[in-house]
Amino acid sequence: MKKLLLLASLISLVLNINAREPQEGWKQLGTGTFCDDMFSAISESFLDTWEVEIEESEAMPGLYRLVNPFGNGKCPYFENSFNGNDLIIDATDPEHVWIPLQEMGFSAGDWGEFYICCFNGLMIASEVFTLEELIEFECEFGKLADGRITFPQNEGYRLQPAFSNYLEGTPADGNTHDKFLVTLPTSSGTGSLAIEENSPIEYYNLQGIRVENPTSGYYIRRQGSKSSRVLLR
Repeated sequence: MKKLLLLASLISLVLNINAREPQEGWKQLGTGTFCDDMFSAISESFLDTWEVEIEESEAMPGLYRLVNPFGNGKCPYFENSFNGNDLIIDATDPEHVWIPLQEMGFSAGDWGEFYICCFNGLMIASEVFTLEELIEFECEFGKLADGRITFPQNEGYRLQPAFSNYLEGTPADGNTHDKFLVTLPTSSGTGSLAIEENSPIEYYNLQGIRVENPTSGYYIRRQGSKSSRVLLR
């Protein structure tokens, strides 16, 4: 029944989607797994885990995107494949992982268009706080450890799914079962890479643009295969 309900009014339903060609600026890591615990805001029956293809930004290591995670034909919520959007997760700083506000590119039945973010992503999109301020205020974030991306499960911090026709588009509480999990492909080696001591240090701004002579502020510091978000003073 739940599959039939979700299939109603799907936008851009397309059958037999194949793996896409490599895209400039992104490297394909392979197959990981995903449990969203966000559709569960509608029904607790939506707590499945399925395989997803995962890519990583070449300019900003740790910036991941799950390739069409809901429409890839493996999500058990839907019976067919369709063209949805990728899910971006910013884990450039493993201690401060966050999900920007983004439209997933499809409509789920009468609930309407589906959007995703984390609480910090909602604050940033609403221009209430900047990312730098949220870090400075020691707000809670998601974590990347041992190749697993997780988020806190408490009333002060929630993932924020939103459906345009559900509660008038007001973000609902997600991850209420503490089940949200992205497992990165083991071939990516995330969480076990060492810094190459002789590799040059590079700095990027938060938009992924390389900065030759950084001044004060937050930057992505990259040395070899390791990257982290740093505050220069």
